[in-house]
Amino acid sequence: KNVVKAYGDVTVVNDVSFKVEAGSLVTLLGPSGCGKTTTLRMIAGLEQPTSGQVWIGGRDVTLLPPLARNVSMMFQSYALFPHMRVLDNVAYGLLNRGLKKADANERALEVLAQVNLEHLNQRWPAELSGGQQQRIGVARAFAMDPGIILMDEPFSALDPITRSQLQDELVNLQAKLRKTIVFVTHDMDEAVKIADRICILHSGDILQ
Repeated sequence: KNVVKAYGDVTVVNDVSFKVEAGSLVTLLGPSGCGKTTTLRMIAGLEQPTSGQVWIGGRDVTLLPPLARNVSMMFQSYALFPHMRVLDNVAYGLLNRGLKKADANERALEVLAQVNLEHLNQRWPAELSGGQQQRIGVARAFAMDPGIILMDEPFSALDPITRSQLQDELVNLQAKLRKTIVFVTHDMDEAVKIADRICILHSGDILQ
């Protein structure tokens, strides 16, 4: 609601307001430097708005830290722990949340099955392709069962065929699990393919 983010005299997000319906996939679309990643980071709690408010599930979370917001953030880089096998990477957040190891592993295997990688659960990240590593990232985000999944151009480093496959898988997974997703991209084709709604940003403003 009316979110502004300024660094000194430079305003990167200018009085932005929009609503994301629960269970929908919304993309923030625009060129580099338009404010879409900064907006995503403010939803996550990684950046504080200069003014305005962020609400999640009817609750003002503007001043809450990321851990208190029940969100998962997924970046372009895979950010997998190289010293952990696939299963341990996916279960890591669940263990930190206090789940028993057996329960965390069971949940991790369920989500790995949904991205068709349960058979690779004992591989090391270095033994996986880029597309497989990003699937692990998707599985880790969904495994936490967050209220919102935030994705910052997660597929942009992949080759076109793998990228298209992952877009399809994300759409199918989101439709099945009805997760609320905010997805940042600069690719119009990607936005049209995956989104329920598209929010077009330019120079810190929402155009449409």
